[in-house]
Amino acid sequence: MWDDIETALGSATSANLSSGSAGNDLYECYVWALVLEAARREGATIRLLNQSGAPAISFWFRTSPSAIFSTAHDYCHAQIDFPGSPSLEAHIGIYVSGKSKVNHECDVAVVYKDEADTCRAESVYPRSSKVLLAIECKYYLSSSLGVNLGRSFLGLINDIYTSGRFFVSTQNSGSVDRLFSRHNKEYEIGLSPMTPDLEVRLRGSFEKIFRNFKTQ
Repeated sequence: MWDDIETALGSATSANLSSGSAGNDLYECYVWALVLEAARREGATIRLLNQSGAPAISFWFRTSPSAIFSTAHDYCHAQIDFPGSPSLEAHIGIYVSGKSKVNHECDVAVVYKDEADTCRAESVYPRSSKVLLAIECKYYLSSSLGVNLGRSFLGLINDIYTSGRFFVSTQNSGSVDRLFSRHNKEYEIGLSPMTPDLEVRLRGSFEKIFRNFKTQ
């Protein structure tokens, strides 16, 4: 996973995470890196920025969920720019506001930059309608996925809209597969750097999201 993250970090000379960091933190960063690679493949320019919008020399990842406007650390993000389209930002571990006005954690989220700027300036949470892509990441080494996790995800996306919402996990589970397929939801179960075919398939789904975004 760390190789993918290092590739995504590119210009940053250091980070608060390393190959020895907690698996769940690295897994979210790994999926974030897949999102950036998908954007690049669709023609985006990627810039790594800190909280103030300056180039991120040392990249600080969130290792627990927080508000996009939090200043507990100089949290960093990736800005995604497609020619002729609004700028986007890719974040890890931020809260977004659902249709019910309840705040929900998004492990990986791609938000419109103008929305993110407003949220940082006014200390408010991004509206889920301004979230282009949201991904729930579950890192399990030995225990299997419970179907209740799948049901929780279905409830979550009912409040933060359904388009561009993904569930990914390291572990496979037939019951979760069946649940998501029955509800026609986006998911990738068993995803890791050891499953390159699944990587390609998921990245392709992200690319489709960006491709459709560019035509709006």
